[in-house]
Amino acid sequence: MRTSSKPVSRSDQARQHIYQRAIECFSESGYDAVSMREIAAKADVSVGLIYHYFAGKEDIARCWYSEQVEALAEAMAGLPPGQLADRYRQALELNLRRLRPMRAAMLALFAGAMRSDAAVSLMDSPPGYRLSSAYRQLVLDSDDALREPAARDLGIVLYMFHMLLIVFWLYDRSPGQAKTERLLAFWHEMFKLLRPMFFLPMVPQGLAKLARIVMPDHQRITDSVSAAAQDDAGNGQHENLNIHGQ
Repeated sequence: MRTSSKPVSRSDQARQHIYQRAIECFSESGYDAVSMREIAAKADVSVGLIYHYFAGKEDIARCWYSEQVEALAEAMAGLPPGQLADRYRQALELNLRRLRPMRAAMLALFAGAMRSDAAVSLMDSPPGYRLSSAYRQLVLDSDDALREPAARDLGIVLYMFHMLLIVFWLYDRSPGQAKTERLLAFWHEMFKLLRPMFFLPMVPQGLAKLARIVMPDHQRITDSVSAAAQDDAGNGQHENLNIHGQ
């Protein structure tokens, strides 16, 4: 199959360089302690150039979060076989481990996204659709898999709890976020107990209603993404997507 990729422009290279230096600053000094001037010094560029590519530190954190979502989705595809409840807990634990080094940045990002005037929604966003689709695949690949469309609806519901768990974790002030660990263990136990009920007619109906509330445009958006992917495959082409691009 013939493959092609777009050449990386100097502008993209500069943006990626600034982004990488910023993440290094966050890792070394902590998100709250780092200023835009320090990022500029680390990247050896002007503060004005940083603002040309990023609206601020929160924008950089949003790019990092998108990277973590993509990495998590890929890691979920490689989880060992097993029951859905067990694999879901593994996915949630994996997500928290990935986010822990930038917990302060995630707190700022989620707090900003909760404002009424926020420009970006983390729930109903490309990373959100990516993760909900990954959870749908997790359902389909489990030993106790559900059929479509219940698998899609449950994937959205699992993603919803994924986001609720992150919010709980961000505001968890217990040592080492121990309350979050207990909540995760409790949800795992309840999931295993409730899983047999998914075969009852009213449960898939309830999942469908909840999924439409959380992501009403999910089907339309995922269908358009799938159609675009099929067109690319039919043309024998593949593009390397830059998730940090505006």
